[in-house]
Amino acid sequence: MTAQISSAPLTIRRLLSRKDQLHESRIEDCQIEVRLREGEAIIQLERFGLTTNNITYAAFGDAMGYWNFFPTGQDDWGHMPVWGIGRVVASVAPGIEVGEQYFGYYPMATHLKVLADKVSAGGFVEVSSHRQSLPAAYNYYTNYAGKDATTAESDYRTLLRPLFLTSYMLADYLIVNDFFGARQIVISSASSKTAFGSAFCIEGTSDARIIGLTSARNRGFVHRLECYQSVVTYDELASIDADIPTLYIDFSGDNPLRERIHQHFGDNLVHDCYAGSASNLEFNFDSIGDAERKTHFFFAAPHYRKRVQELGGPAVLGAMDAKQAEFIQALSNPQAPWIKLCFSEGFEQAAQVVAQLCHNQVAPDEGHIVVLP
Repeated sequence: MTAQISSAPLTIRRLLSRKDQLHESRIEDCQIEVRLREGEAIIQLERFGLTTNNITYAAFGDAMGYWNFFPTGQDDWGHMPVWGIGRVVASVAPGIEVGEQYFGYYPMATHLKVLADKVSAGGFVEVSSHRQSLPAAYNYYTNYAGKDATTAESDYRTLLRPLFLTSYMLADYLIVNDFFGARQIVISSASSKTAFGSAFCIEGTSDARIIGLTSARNRGFVHRLECYQSVVTYDELASIDADIPTLYIDFSGDNPLRERIHQHFGDNLVHDCYAGSASNLEFNFDSIGDAERKTHFFFAAPHYRKRVQELGGPAVLGAMDAKQAEFIQALSNPQAPWIKLCFSEGFEQAAQVVAQLCHNQVAPDEGHIVVLP
């Protein structure tokens, strides 16, 4: 049954990030109007994941519009978006009941007011006017009915779902394009979760050799993964055979590294796919894109829409869900887990994790979940 809460303004606590210094956070209280109109609901955030992906959202907050999802009313401070699970505490939206939980895109704040449309048993679409020009994939909230949000499986899903969407769609994009004729695939920032998720999805779909490119510090971790046929450190790049048609998947956003890749492989570089930025938080979009250099952006959302149009939503989501279940089973193996869950409580500890992510101080085998009291 839908229900209002007190008509008095609701005080919410939120964690803001300084837009030009992402490691700097500020916790503050503010108020939102509780008197809801038809279709609105208030969701209280309970737990969320924190990865480098969230830092990337903020780093590209102006260029890609991520700051616009959750306006703060402050020019210098923004809401770093996170993926998490929240519980409905008030609703006048038909089909959205108080007590229900939803997985989706949230600000780091105790509460979020949403305007819901296309409500079904599976979830709803957020249709607030300020979000309509933003990618639709971020506006869908999934009903968590029948799932226990406190299990390890649920935490892995919360942590990895947004990353795995990119991993799966990138692999699908490459499969559709027959890997551009490559016989070897070089993936930078190979220790990042999205990178080795992509390698996991590619494995077995091509005869091309998959090479993980990583730092000396993370070499041991990448070796332990079962996704790469070989592992090479950045200073060993010249040891990779340059006479073989090569596909480069760039998860680092490292401009000097890209130059080295192009120089080393020359005409045998069949495609340079920019898919993310794990280490360069000041990445300049204008610094790449020259067709002569074979550099191309990959965005998961447009490819997802394309495949849904071609195959239908249930087919695409069903295949992705099945592969994600395989991925989670592999990386959470109790005998040799690829990723261990690390828990923080409250915004103070969340701010510390954000700073560590910004300074590249989080180990690749850590997956951070923040639980709000």
